Amino acid sequence: MKKKLISVLLTLAVAGTMLAGCGSSKADDTKSEADSSTEKKDITIGVRADMVNQYAAVEDKLKELGYNVQSKVFDDSVQPDVALAEGSIDCNWYQHEPYLKSYNEKNGTNLVMVEPKTFYPLFAMYSDKWDSVDELPDGATIGLCNDATNQARGLHLLESQGLITLDDSVESPTMYDVKENPHNFKFIEAEMSVLPQSIKDVDAICLAAGHMVNAGLSADGYLCQSDDNDTFAVGFAVRAEDKDAQWIKDIAEAVQCDELAEYFKTEKQGTQIPCWE
Repeated sequence: MKKKLISVLLTLAVAGTMLAGCGSSKADDTKSEADSSTEKKDITIGVRADMVNQYAAVEDKLKELGYNVQSKVFDDSVQPDVALAEGSIDCNWYQHEPYLKSYNEKNGTNLVMVEPKTFYPLFAMYSDKWDSVDELPDGATIGLCNDATNQARGLHLLESQGLITLDDSVESPTMYDVKENPHNFKFIEAEMSVLPQSIKDVDAICLAAGHMVNAGLSADGYLCQSDDNDTFAVGFAVRAEDKDAQWIKDIAEAVQCDELAEYFKTEKQGTQIPCWE
């Protein structure tokens, strides 16, 4: 009798443990489903200081999405990616994919671009002294961007005009990878947003045309322009885990609007070309 009682008690204990386990599993499943169905509502978008007006042009459109969207402004082209990688912002909106890939490679980050992208920036050579590429004298000083991607783009622009030859074994060449320099050009480098300030001190500068407008200078009358605008389309960047999130898809699509197209046409003087037109 005693043995039978012990056996019954053990059976009940095991059954109780199994029921508790099943209850826990069900609760966990319910919690997981609740988490996956929860949509992100508070979103901080990082923008560079020279793009504040661009954000303002679409701010009302973003608020209509039902998210609590706000911007955070940065003074350079590096800190928005630092902040995104650290998680202090949810996305940023200022760069093209080659620049982002270069940043990832240098910093061991895994930031990704989101589709659809927003606009193609015109990239060109400007001069305050000369009216054509042919007029550039031997020994001319050329201003280039100091970030790897845009410096390489400027050098490829010079090469496309037959002015220099680059080491074709280098994927992203710098001024030190100029293989042939028959005109003995000298090169200086500066942050792209401040490069226009040096235009009176050099013979020419190579940069995204929008920075000329930002500096209060004309974006017309460039000596030549790059033919790789599609490759350098600007869009939103997020951390890899957010690349398929609905909130960033909604935002990327919402900014493709008439208000932003009009901003590009007027304030940016046509130096930024909408991807959707």
